[in-house]
Amino acid sequence: MRPYLKLIKHGIILGNLMPVLAGFLLAYGAVGQWQGMRLLYTLIGITGVMISATVWNNIIDRDIDRHMARTKNRPLVNGEISLEMAVAIAVIASLVGFSVLYGWVNPLSGHLAMIGLVDYVILYSLFFKRNSRLSIVVGSISGAVPPLVGYVALKGQLDMTVVCLFIIFSTWQIAHSYAIALYRKADYLATKIPMPPLFITFERTQMRMLAYVSAMILAVLYLAAFEVRGFWLPSAMVITVAAWWISLQRPIHKSEEAWGKQQFLNSLWVIMALCLWMMLTAL
Repeated sequence: MRPYLKLIKHGIILGNLMPVLAGFLLAYGAVGQWQGMRLLYTLIGITGVMISATVWNNIIDRDIDRHMARTKNRPLVNGEISLEMAVAIAVIASLVGFSVLYGWVNPLSGHLAMIGLVDYVILYSLFFKRNSRLSIVVGSISGAVPPLVGYVALKGQLDMTVVCLFIIFSTWQIAHSYAIALYRKADYLATKIPMPPLFITFERTQMRMLAYVSAMILAVLYLAAFEVRGFWLPSAMVITVAAWWISLQRPIHKSEEAWGKQQFLNSLWVIMALCLWMMLTAL
């Protein structure tokens, strides 16, 4: 069982279900009509699509994974799972996921999930990751899809909240990926993956991260001012992201890798806190 959990990157899957739930509950706070079965179908459907995406990513990256310390023991690299089995899992998972989203949730959720899958597997994994410094920006599109699917699953339409969620989660994804690139610099240098922080100075990397988080703050401010009721929860959302922005201005004390690791951890706390505040808006 463990090799299959590694294959689907179960930690990433579980982590991305939190934004799905946050989006759904944010929509519930606006709609006021609870639909428990729709939430269940949404979680099942998006899980299938995400499993397909992560398995396809493992299939595509199996040649470079063997050169990275953190990925060299993945099941497709060490032979624990065959390529044929991995392809079968990816295809079946996507068929199940899209069938549930299109059949039991709504077409819009399926459309958004399809955009995320195509972006992550074809645009990001197959081309941009290995060939362009824009890979992080391209990959951020799929990173922003889970909360959008959760939101439209109940709301059933695109609105300014969807725009804000997209900006929040895509800019978070970019800053998060920059932190990973600094933290795991040796791995990315070994595989020659063109991550921007490997080719620009630390100061420029830091400024770019601050710029992306600034855009994130603006989207959170709009969401807090116009889309979320009350005072304390909107304030908590703004303070959470602002605190990260402040932490990004800290200079290096030990090394770029240590700074990147700290910002990587900070980014995880920020996104979990934001999702929590969004979920609490349903109360």
